[in-house]
Amino acid sequence: MLENKREKELKEILKRYISHQASPTEVEAVDHWYDLLDVSEAKIQSLSQSKQPKIKSLYIWTSAACICLMTAFAAWFYVGPGVTPPLDMLISTAATERKEVTLTDGTVVMLNTGTELLVSGNFGKEERGVMLKGEAYFKVAKNPHKPFVIQSGQLSTRVLGTAFNISAYPDRERIKISVLTGVVRVSQVKGKSETILADQMSANQTISFFRKTGKFEMNSEDALLITSWKDNKLYIDNASIADIAEQLKGFYHLEVKDLSLASRKDRYTIRFNRESMKAVLEILTQLTKREFEYDNKQITIK
Repeated sequence: MLENKREKELKEILKRYISHQASPTEVEAVDHWYDLLDVSEAKIQSLSQSKQPKIKSLYIWTSAACICLMTAFAAWFYVGPGVTPPLDMLISTAATERKEVTLTDGTVVMLNTGTELLVSGNFGKEERGVMLKGEAYFKVAKNPHKPFVIQSGQLSTRVLGTAFNISAYPDRERIKISVLTGVVRVSQVKGKSETILADQMSANQTISFFRKTGKFEMNSEDALLITSWKDNKLYIDNASIADIAEQLKGFYHLEVKDLSLASRKDRYTIRFNRESMKAVLEILTQLTKREFEYDNKQITIK
């Protein structure tokens, strides 16, 4: 009851802010709340550059990040300035969208479809910590005194300033980290113990960690190919039929039904360059000896 009452009060404050009827205290509180959102909203939601239209759009309450920020606003407004507890912020993408954000340290993160990035409330104090579920490309701002640490499933990736890609969808059998520039350290974390898997990964080196077995493998690969999803290109990377099904689902935003009963031991790698979906399905049919069919807004693999 109290939370509902406060939410209603806070919404009324935002309405007054937008209509220039808020008190000085309310204006200060909203400005403080807005400053917490130090991300590129123009890239995220194609909003205008002025602050109030952004606040008005955020007021629609469609983003999980907005909910976290609303909580921060409530803490500041009801408890007082200077004592706001550190709060995590969740940034997410739907199955049909990609999103680019800029964190408070200047790090740029591009999220692929169906991805969640949780930014620690203590971000930037001793280290810059985030948690990733899904796939994202990171261009980390250099700071030799505050490492940037990404937790993705069992893996922890630690950098000081570099560019790399992490694919860590929970429904796929492996986590893959690919380095474009700089140096990356990757560790496996179990409880309080940490085992370094790769201490000095550099450009065009990759590590694939298999969730079920706990095994991993290092390879040299073209990292630009692996990150081609940023340019809306389809790159199937050593994938099983099941993995291809998930990738097609995210890429085309369609339901994909895998009826093939194919072995996960069969692996396929192929690069596409903006071919039509019809052409892609025909090529996959030839490559895998499975039938990829499109009908009634659904792809079926037989």
